[in-house]
Amino acid sequence: MSTAIRTLLVDDQYLIREGIASLLELEDEIDVVGMAENGKDAIAQALKLKPNILLMDVRMPEMNGVEATAKIKQALPTCQIIMLTTFDDEEFVVQSLLAGACGYLMKDIPPKDLAQAIKLAHAGVFQLAPEVAGMLIGSLQNKSH
Repeated sequence: MSTAIRTLLVDDQYLIREGIASLLELEDEIDVVGMAENGKDAIAQALKLKPNILLMDVRMPEMNGVEATAKIKQALPTCQIIMLTTFDDEEFVVQSLLAGACGYLMKDIPPKDLAQAIKLAHAGVFQLAPEVAGMLIGSLQNKSH
C-alpha cells in the first residue's frame, strides 16, 4: 500500500474545516495533517507540514487564498493546491490558476467527489468544477470574437 496523501485544509470557518476533515479522515488514502484559518497560517503550516495537497479557501481574513497559493507554490512547488470555495467569480478563478492552483472546486461538491479530486490532484490531474469550466470557456470564446 502506498503512503497516504498528506492534506492540509485551509478555511476561515472552523465548522467547515472540521467537517471536511471528518469526511476526509474516512478515506484510507488521505491523511489530514493540519488545518489553517487564513492565508498567513496556511503558509506557516505548509512549510512546517509539507503536505502533498492543500485545500484552500479563496476569501479569508489576513491573507486571501490566491495570495497564499502563490507564496506556497514558490516555496513548495510540488504541493498541489485545490481552491475549494463558494465563489465562482471569474476573477478569483483566473487569479487562482495564475497563482498555481491545480484545481478550482465548489464547496457543495459531494464528499466522495472531493476525496476523488484530492487523489486526482495528487496524480497530477488538473480539475475545474463544471460550472467554473463552462464560465471560463464562455469567457474565452467571447474574448476571441
